[in-house]
Amino acid sequence: MTSELSIAHRVSLPAPKTHLVQVETRIAGPLPRDPVLFMAVWTPGSYLVREYARHIEGLHAEAPARATKVRKNAWRIEGHDSESIVVRYRVYANELTVRTSHVDESHAFLVGAALFLALEGHEHLGARVEFDVPRDWRIFTSLKASGTAFEAADFDTLVDSTIEIGTQREEHFDVLGKPHRFAFWPARAINDSDVRRLADDTQAILREEARLFGGELPYDSYEFLFHLSSKSRGGLEHRTSAALLVPRTSFLTRDGYLDLLSLVAHEVFHAWNVKRIRPAGLVPYRYEQECYTRLLWWFEGATSYYDWRILALARLCTIEEYLDHLASEIAYLDQTPGRLVQPLEDASFDAWIKLYRPDENTPNGSVSYYRKGEVVCALLDLALRARRPQGGTLDAVVSLLWSEYGARDRAVPEDAMQEIFERVAGEPMGELFDAWIRSPAEIDYQAVLSGVGLQIERSPRPDGAPCSLGLRTRADGARTIVTSVLRETAAWTAGVDAGDEIVALGGIRVEGPGVDAILRGRSPGDPIEIVLSRDGLLVTKQATLDPPRVDRVRLVARLDAAAPSRDAFTAWLGSPHPAWWSTGTSAEGGVVKSRTP
Repeated sequence: MTSELSIAHRVSLPAPKTHLVQVETRIAGPLPRDPVLFMAVWTPGSYLVREYARHIEGLHAEAPARATKVRKNAWRIEGHDSESIVVRYRVYANELTVRTSHVDESHAFLVGAALFLALEGHEHLGARVEFDVPRDWRIFTSLKASGTAFEAADFDTLVDSTIEIGTQREEHFDVLGKPHRFAFWPARAINDSDVRRLADDTQAILREEARLFGGELPYDSYEFLFHLSSKSRGGLEHRTSAALLVPRTSFLTRDGYLDLLSLVAHEVFHAWNVKRIRPAGLVPYRYEQECYTRLLWWFEGATSYYDWRILALARLCTIEEYLDHLASEIAYLDQTPGRLVQPLEDASFDAWIKLYRPDENTPNGSVSYYRKGEVVCALLDLALRARRPQGGTLDAVVSLLWSEYGARDRAVPEDAMQEIFERVAGEPMGELFDAWIRSPAEIDYQAVLSGVGLQIERSPRPDGAPCSLGLRTRADGARTIVTSVLRETAAWTAGVDAGDEIVALGGIRVEGPGVDAILRGRSPGDPIEIVLSRDGLLVTKQATLDPPRVDRVRLVARLDAAAPSRDAFTAWLGSPHPAWWSTGTSAEGGVVKSRTP
């Protein structure tokens, strides 16, 4: 007879090619009357109700107990006559993302939130997990090994652990005295030299990030799980591990490899920022409902800002590459009308219904707290440096958040960020929070960039058409389909809809991505007839062409920048801009353009 409640899960993969996982959950001890078992509806780090229970099938309790479904994701266990119950079920797992499980003949990637049941009201209980897997498969997980099984201290830990089972390739290395592991699936998708290069660069990233937080890593060990696939791209942070889904081509080009490194830097930065420095809205995690916070602009936006800045500080990318990246994020915002509709903190709060559920109106009605958050955090960093040249930086904000909240296991109050920034700045910052975070107003980039000797330039793409309709399209064979119509553009005014097929422009048949080719012979202000196919019917619209889209942004270094601005730039990115290494003159009005490799 057991004096305390205990939970044990046994996970089996009798036929991986069927994508089915079999789970047996055994609960022993003094059971509550008619206990309820539930499955999470979302997983931390991915703010969308994903309804994981929809993949459960065949759930039943061992006789004499019986399981009765009482909610979409919960079952009441009735009729048990002992101090233990056993529940068995199958989970279908065939979606390869970082937040969903995927099982096939080659491996099993298991997401805890989408696999394990919890005992309602007893989420604090630990769990023992055993795996019954094919003989030649290995188990790679951040769960703590205990003999032939693994242990989770509580349901949070069980949900927050990567689990990869298969014939993955593994690599071990130490950073700052802490063990780290890579796992790569499929093993054949990466070669020795790329593994060594990634390990060396990851060590540089970790050392640079640790420096921001006092020089130490916040965990005892860490695991990186890389799924190399052509299907998607993404990452999901955990407390002592990260799951990353990256293109197999990531090692083939400079751009692809820098994107991979930025993803590594992003997920590891989360080991501090959101896994230990946590917003009050996410404390504690409520796994059966949305957990609301207005601070994702910081917890994701600042992490996005640091993921590329860390590459510059660690000398893994050039100064020009970093500035080109930041310019591309500004250009993306410029082409997002929703920046003038949705405030940044509202984008954080609405993550559950907007960011992960994009539609044709997304560019017009909302903004990404990742991308605008990154840009705003970069500007806040520069604003702090201008207001308090000695010590006023975003790095100081990060350090303060760690020492007062993360290291003390205290949640960051939802209304605390402005006050924290003001402590670092030594003066009020409400006007910037109002302008950049609480309202959807335009941002005056130049007013901030000038403090580090930069100038922003905007122009149409040199190879683009001389006019615009304001459409985004995709090719469907020889057909051109409208995916979105940007607010207040020629197509918007004319009444073109997402989903329309563009049949002809100005009497010329449109084939594939041929819109720009037709517009090359037109000018802004010209009238043009648009023939559309909408739900099988031909529709004609009249539009007046807009000027070309100003969709190219460049950050340029001013040759006439004063010494304090150059010093501020060097303190920001760890090195002077290469344009200032020589004393040559520029034929472009005192600026030198950022190089695009």
